[in-house]
Amino acid sequence: MPKGPKESTNSAREAHQVEEDSDGRSLLTSAALIGVGALIEPELFAGMAIGAGIVLASKWMPNIISGVIRPIAKTAVKAGYAAFTTTQEVIAEVTEEVEDMMAEARAEHESGEHLH
Repeated sequence: MPKGPKESTNSAREAHQVEEDSDGRSLLTSAALIGVGALIEPELFAGMAIGAGIVLASKWMPNIISGVIRPIAKTAVKAGYAAFTTTQEVIAEVTEEVEDMMAEARAEHESGEHLH
């Protein structure tokens, strides 16, 4: 029998609650293991703390990437594109000037004006 909107909302909430509980237990278990590891080998504590920080950050990374890094990268790409198109225009203008000077020099050379 299909679930109604209220039942599916409740099951989604329950699934989210189970996920949050699981995250809390995982975090507590990880902290306990780091504490035990630090008692056994204190010199490894820095590495374990860094690893724990990476694990914690991985949960928020998609939000950080989409909310902060992506707009910055997009702005950098737009600036790069603008610089590229401007450079192309400048190169085209300089090329045209050089071609004009070459044509004038060739015309003067062929007409004998270069002897003056």
